[in-house]
Amino acid sequence: MSKYTKSFKLQVVKDYESSRFGFKTTGDKYGVIPSTVRKWVNGYQIHGQSYFDKYSQSYTADFKLKVLKQMRDNDLSLMRITALFNIPAVSTVLKWQRLYDAGGGSALLSSKLERPVMNQAKDKVDKAPKDMTQEELLEEVLNLRAERDYLKKLEALIQQKKLAAKHKSR
Repeated sequence: MSKYTKSFKLQVVKDYESSRFGFKTTGDKYGVIPSTVRKWVNGYQIHGQSYFDKYSQSYTADFKLKVLKQMRDNDLSLMRITALFNIPAVSTVLKWQRLYDAGGGSALLSSKLERPVMNQAKDKVDKAPKDMTQEELLEEVLNLRAERDYLKKLEALIQQKKLAAKHKSR
C-alpha cells in the first residue's frame, strides 16, 4: 500500500508546477523528500494522472533490456528512466542493471531474485549412533553444536530485549 494517496501526490505536483519554488521547498512544505517530489513531477509530466494509478506490474526480459538500452543510449538517470517507463521504484531498474552487468541478457529472464537453496536434510532416517559411519557421526555432532549455539544466541537476544524493555519502562 502506498504511503501517499493519489490526490495528495497530485496536489504536490500541481503546487510544484504553479510555484516558482524547487523540489526541496515543495517537499519541505508537504513533508516529502525532494527526490520523491522530482519523481512524481517527472512521472506526471510524461504520463499524466495515470502515473499515480495503483497497479502491479511484471516485466519481460525484452522490456528490461529496452529500458536499460534506452537509459544507456540516451544517458538518462535512473530517476528519469523510471518516470519515462512508469516503473514505480528506481531500485527496480538498478537491480536489472546489476543483473545485466553480472550475467548479460539471460540474467534478466527471471522476474524474481533466485535465492540459494539451503542445505536441506535428504530425508534421512534417524539411525542409532552405533549404526552410523564416522562421517555421519561427525556431521551429526556439527549439526547439534550449530543448533545449540543458535539457541544460546536466541536466548541471549530474548534476555537482552527483556532487559531493554525493563529499563525503558522505568
